[in-house]
Amino acid sequence: MDIAALLIVIALVGLAVWFVGQPLRRGAAARARAADEGRIADLRAARLAKYGEIRDAEMDYRTGKLSEEDWRVLDRQLRAEAVDILHELDTLAPGGADGHGEEAATAADVAQAGSEPEAQQPVGARGPATIARP
Repeated sequence: MDIAALLIVIALVGLAVWFVGQPLRRGAAARARAADEGRIADLRAARLAKYGEIRDAEMDYRTGKLSEEDWRVLDRQLRAEAVDILHELDTLAPGGADGHGEEAATAADVAQAGSEPEAQQPVGARGPATIARP
């Protein structure tokens, strides 16, 4: 009977430890989730800023402030940085940071926008900027 009582006490102590430790385990998961959400918010802001930089560089090219060669180099660099941001956003928020798979399509759009045929047109013949504000 002493062994049975000992097993019951051990089971009760284990149950009490498990019950008391629940908030601590939930707190760690919540902190990790909050850190990810903060990083996602930072990446969304960086994404919008990078889109603005791309638009600004294109406007500088169109107004003659940048030569075509300089614009191509800068545009390629900015788009590569935007794609990196979008890939990191996809990693942290699978299915798209906005929940609709927007990021993967946007990464492809950023990489392909501003293609060669458009760049061959005279400056005044081009339409609106190749990257629209999301």
